[in-house]
Amino acid sequence: MNLEHICYGCFREKPGGSLVCPYCGFHAEEEQPFLALPMGTLLNGRYMIGKVLGVGGFGITYLGYDLTLEIKAAIKEYMPSGLATRHSDKYSVALTGRGQADYQSGMERFLDEARILAKLQNTPNIVSVQNYFKENNTAYFVMEYIDGMSLKAYIASQGGKIPYDQALTILMPVMQALTQVHALNLTHRDISPDNISITSKGESKLLDFGAARFSIGDEKSVSVILKHGYAPEEQYSSKRNQGPWTDVYAMGATLYRCVTGELPPDSIMRVHNDTLKKPSELGISLPPYVEQTILKALAVKAEDRFPTMAAFIEGLTGKNQVHFHHRTTAAPTGQTAGGSGERQWLWTKLRNKPLGVRILALALCITVIGLGVWKTVTGIGTLIGVESKRNSDTPVIALQEPEGVDDVSLQDYSQDYLNITMGIPEGYIETESGSGAFASSDGNVTLQIGFYDQAAGFPVYTLADVEKNAEKYVQYYIGLLESTNITKQEIIGRDYREIGSLNAYLIQFSATESGGTTMEFLAAFIECQNGFGCYNLIGSYPQGDEAAKAEVFAALDSFRSNGSAGTIYQRFYDERLPFQFLYWENEGEIVFNVINENRLEMSNSTSNIGMEVHCQPLSDTQTKEIWLDALAEELTNESGVEPRGERWQSESGGIDWAVDGYTITEEGQTSYIDVYGGEFDGYVFLVLIAAETEDGLFDGMLLDVTNTIRPVE
Repeated sequence: MNLEHICYGCFREKPGGSLVCPYCGFHAEEEQPFLALPMGTLLNGRYMIGKVLGVGGFGITYLGYDLTLEIKAAIKEYMPSGLATRHSDKYSVALTGRGQADYQSGMERFLDEARILAKLQNTPNIVSVQNYFKENNTAYFVMEYIDGMSLKAYIASQGGKIPYDQALTILMPVMQALTQVHALNLTHRDISPDNISITSKGESKLLDFGAARFSIGDEKSVSVILKHGYAPEEQYSSKRNQGPWTDVYAMGATLYRCVTGELPPDSIMRVHNDTLKKPSELGISLPPYVEQTILKALAVKAEDRFPTMAAFIEGLTGKNQVHFHHRTTAAPTGQTAGGSGERQWLWTKLRNKPLGVRILALALCITVIGLGVWKTVTGIGTLIGVESKRNSDTPVIALQEPEGVDDVSLQDYSQDYLNITMGIPEGYIETESGSGAFASSDGNVTLQIGFYDQAAGFPVYTLADVEKNAEKYVQYYIGLLESTNITKQEIIGRDYREIGSLNAYLIQFSATESGGTTMEFLAAFIECQNGFGCYNLIGSYPQGDEAAKAEVFAALDSFRSNGSAGTIYQRFYDERLPFQFLYWENEGEIVFNVINENRLEMSNSTSNIGMEVHCQPLSDTQTKEIWLDALAEELTNESGVEPRGERWQSESGGIDWAVDGYTITEEGQTSYIDVYGGEFDGYVFLVLIAAETEDGLFDGMLLDVTNTIRPVE
């Protein structure tokens, strides 16, 4: 083989001087993604680097060629974009800051994936690893190259869903392989259609063990790995017990997606209100025992699911008849604010015990002893009508507005729930009645209107929150796209503008898929009258289609709000307290009780838990670790109080929480307390939750608070 004429898109020899490969169509001058190695780079004296196959937050995957075995390979490089960049020599990796320890520990976790795959070398239907090594101040591992397409891409090519028998033919070999994975005490933790590949020979292969952990029976916490719609509720906490049942949920969600064409609702939202529809409710005809099996695999609570993949397989094949009652878990409506409540919840019970009195008093005492008491901030008003301030640290990129906006013909559209009116371009059809989602007659342009409060992992109280988190929103939205793999994404415009009489923040971005098609998106976040959140209008159109772009801008310009928007969340705010948060309005009978200027007590009739929230200014002598350490020192000196393992970490709502857990035993009764410490924007928060069972600590109200708590500006 003449390496001077090699095609880096397929590693076949091209005719001399040809830029475009006649075999695969790859262009020799095609630009590689940012931070990628130059094509033709030689690694480990053996592996030649070709085109980029995929880019993630922690690594880049290349098409490679093994010069020794003369076969193609997939080569994965450790490249954490938040910690490192490519050196000016174009090959070495250089750190962008002082995160040397984080970089090195991340590299070891990266190599763990290679070691895991090495243990699974002879397991059918799992991608095999051939080598791993360190070079260029980073790490690499070499996997077999899968010539085929992802299950995600295959489903899209078949119109969005596939027949059940075809789905089972594809997934059953992977499920059987997972029984062997679980036998090694491993959990994959990232099963989804984009991690299952169908080879050109029709074989199914499970990919990407980067999230896998030897976690069964391990008392140490495991990292929080999430793929929304496929992750069960126990994956939303680093301390929850994970095992084969975790992969059962993800595989059940994958099968559900294959046959229904719809993604199951996020499991964490199903804890609040289970809106999962049976396949039969979506018009999908399945054998009754198969539908029952899928629903059992997708049970919200781990104890209601199949405990093993083998049991799931038996249910699908009819060897074990399953009778599972799927029911919604909507809580009763209604709430109480500001009162003490008439019922005696667990928190009150604990306070009535001598031990409970000492425990709950400690948090307040520690605040006074050595840390100081923060006095109330006066003059705090509600956020309704507060003008959003531009963040001087966020770059302004001029919006690319099209011509011909005024020439677009619009049809009237209104939605009572959102309380809005706007114009929809002529010929657009609502994809489902009441959904607020529209598509052009040729399907090339889409338009959707909704309400945004916290879906992308950050809460919105003003448009400044959107401005600061623009990149995070784009990353989140790209992850929702049901198409082939996205190889490049870019923000091409962002700035404030006025829509009607309302302030708005606009983000324009583009996404290119592996086939070379590029779409542009316009996401508009528009102020509302709720005191939190915003309207979210997003349109998509092919790059270069100025007429389609004009249609999206015309719809945006016609938007009008008629009052407060409907939303399932409410904002907690009290002028005596320096913090705020969002909570689900149907959570139950929530009692809010302000104890003093920096302490809130809550109880919940539905989940029978008690909570407290504390807030202090952040300083060198008052951090989350200092606060947690002081509380831990006092608690561990109390009889009957035992820590539940070591302190663990949990990222939620853009805050890195440190968490201590305790078991309290007195007079033969056992209770549980978790204490979350987090810091944000110059403040430190302490969130305490108490429950009668350990499972009870994982409560929807806790998730709402830790996801959305922010200081009041």
